[in-house]
Amino acid sequence: MKLRERMGLADIEDMRKYYEKLKKRKVEIEKEFEELIKRRKRGEISEEEYEERKRKLEREYVEIMDRIVQMRYLIGEERLFG
Repeated sequence: MKLRERMGLADIEDMRKYYEKLKKRKVEIEKEFEELIKRRKRGEISEEEYEERKRKLEREYVEIMDRIVQMRYLIGEERLFG
């Protein structure tokens, strides 16, 4: 029996809610990054501060994208291979 078949509907629903939260956070990070670029262009933050914040956002973005892929697979929206 596949993992998804053994899980109850509540588990799947919780995963779907978590998946939606992840997608929302992904959009928030993208907006934060756009704002960071604008602030750097306007000279509101130093290059050093920009690079530090950029690294943090990039790290979180990669983690979020990884979790999104995992959740899409677990809730059955995507197959892992093929």
